[in-house]
Amino acid sequence: MIAAGGGETTAFDRHSAQLGTRDDEGNFRALLDQARHIAQRSYETTLYDHQQAFRLLWRHLQGTGYLQRAHLDARTRLAAGGLPSAERADLELFLTVYTQVTKSTEDSSS
Repeated sequence: MIAAGGGETTAFDRHSAQLGTRDDEGNFRALLDQARHIAQRSYETTLYDHQQAFRLLWRHLQGTGYLQRAHLDARTRLAAGGLPSAERADLELFLTVYTQVTKSTEDSSS
């Protein structure tokens, strides 16, 4: 993707511009997309750019309280079973990342 100035648009710039125009569910889907790029090492731009976009989306969703609700919902839905494999994989990825980030945050505040 090329920016108006001729340079490549970064994932961070794109998500920063779209942050206020998407609802929390859209931003959550974008967060999962960034997590997949990072986990699968399939970068549109650079690892750092995807990490920055991930942090932007994470902080926004954390501030709205959506991450906490999504965490509880993901655990409930996985426990109930019967999910399509792609959705189950997304929820498992989210729970893994959520656990790592919250543990890291708790460890650094101790």
